[in-house]
Amino acid sequence: MEFFDQHFDPTTGAPDAFPYHDFEQCTFKNLPLGKAVLANSNFVNCRFESCNLDLALVKGTKFNDVSFVKCTLVGVNFEHCNPFAFSVGFEECNLDQSYFFNRNLKKTKLIGCSLKGASFINCDLAGAVFKDCNLELTVFVNNTLTQVDFSTSYNLTLDPEQNKLKKAKFSLHSLPGLLTKYDLVIR
Repeated sequence: MEFFDQHFDPTTGAPDAFPYHDFEQCTFKNLPLGKAVLANSNFVNCRFESCNLDLALVKGTKFNDVSFVKCTLVGVNFEHCNPFAFSVGFEECNLDQSYFFNRNLKKTKLIGCSLKGASFINCDLAGAVFKDCNLELTVFVNNTLTQVDFSTSYNLTLDPEQNKLKKAKFSLHSLPGLLTKYDLVIR
């Protein structure tokens, strides 16, 4: 089934089922979609606002130009999404324990998000912006972080030897998080 330019909220309700449906230019607002099965759905130019998507199942799901605003996406495994045209943005979202593996996240914007315990492994984050994000216990391994802007984020810990960091931006306060593995005392 195809949905075009539709608005889903508590008064209109969510679709009866998501799998194998196409959503284009749709808005989802204030919906309880925790543990929802979004598998094999296609979301193109859509917006999720103030939705609970904790532990949503996204195997084979296509997210193309999709924005998440004030949503909770705790424990969502984006590794299983359809990689074709994968393009997302997050603003004021809770992405704690979310998982990004082998994702193209070039120029992705994460603004005011909590990413506690999240994982970015084998991702291309070139030109991405992490603005005012809490990166406590976030894992960065084998990523392209060229020109990534971490300058306003906090609690950052990453190993520069395990990531490509050319021209990445950091604040002076992030310096200890880049040197953690050396067990240095910085004052």
